Amino acid sequence: MKMIYCSKISLFTCLTLIGLLINILSCQQDDEPNNYILNIDIVPINGGKVSPLSGTYNVGDTIVLTAIANEFYTFNEWLEDSLVSLTDPFKCCLSLILDGPKNITATFTLTDSDNDNIADKFDLCNDTPQGLTVDQDGCANIQKDSDEDGINDAIDNCPNTPANENVDENGCHAVLGNYTLGGIIFYIDETLNHGLIVSLNDSESGEWGCSDEEILNANDSTLRTGYTNTLAILSSDCEPAGISSIIAAYSATIFTSEDTLINDWYLPSVNELELLYKEREWIDDSLTVYNGTKFKNTTYWSSTQNGIDKAISVSFGNGSTKSSYKVSVNEVRAIRAF
Repeated sequence: MKMIYCSKISLFTCLTLIGLLINILSCQQDDEPNNYILNIDIVPINGGKVSPLSGTYNVGDTIVLTAIANEFYTFNEWLEDSLVSLTDPFKCCLSLILDGPKNITATFTLTDSDNDNIADKFDLCNDTPQGLTVDQDGCANIQKDSDEDGINDAIDNCPNTPANENVDENGCHAVLGNYTLGGIIFYIDETLNHGLIVSLNDSESGEWGCSDEEILNANDSTLRTGYTNTLAILSSDCEPAGISSIIAAYSATIFTSEDTLINDWYLPSVNELELLYKEREWIDDSLTVYNGTKFKNTTYWSSTQNGIDKAISVSFGNGSTKSSYKVSVNEVRAIRAF
């Protein structure tokens, strides 16, 4: 009897242990997840869309993520946990096997079609040729026509032409008082296409120079001869006597304006200077309109020589023309022809 009882106890214990083992194994199997969460982030949030969306998917599922960029954006890359770059040779579609929870980020960048560092979203000229300097709107000068005269800013020598005026290939309309090529038109010849321009501002005052010699080919006085006078003075390489640091002819030729680097300014001949004085009232008005400075009520040098030690000057106080010693320091106002 004793042996039978013990066998029954052992059997009971054995069955109990087996049951417990089965329960433990069942619990362990139940703890294994059947699905995982796939989380999708988009950076920046308005850069585009990703399909499918974030959600819970079955373990082992193969999921193909497709990135679709919004307007003005380009898909960049996929990142896992915001750090690891994932391979996507087609730059659109990422295939992954869900073997655990996933945090995937799709990154987008603003598109810059012409590589001018201005994104297409803000670029008013998104076809700028490579290498050109652009403004804050992404436009190069060859793509702009600020005064809307049909001539692009890169070659427009008259960038402030009033509306509805006919212009030439340089964007200029020859009208007395108009701004062009860095100054104001103060004379137009009979062709109506050529004339003279006075600079917006005085150049540095100085001596006429060459006080101890007579310069050949610097004695002309008529319109359009100031240029040859000036060249003759400069070619002589004469220096100021020391009363000033600069000679008038040189001062005139180095004049530049804010919107042009034209280097053919010169010291006017006496007739050109007299014409400036004669028309001074309306010229001063035009200079003011275009942010220039009026003539001073003082003496200005012409480029017309008058002997070894004298040259012609004009007083803009009373209009008198006089012969002044070359060492005198007078004002300089440059002009140029067109």
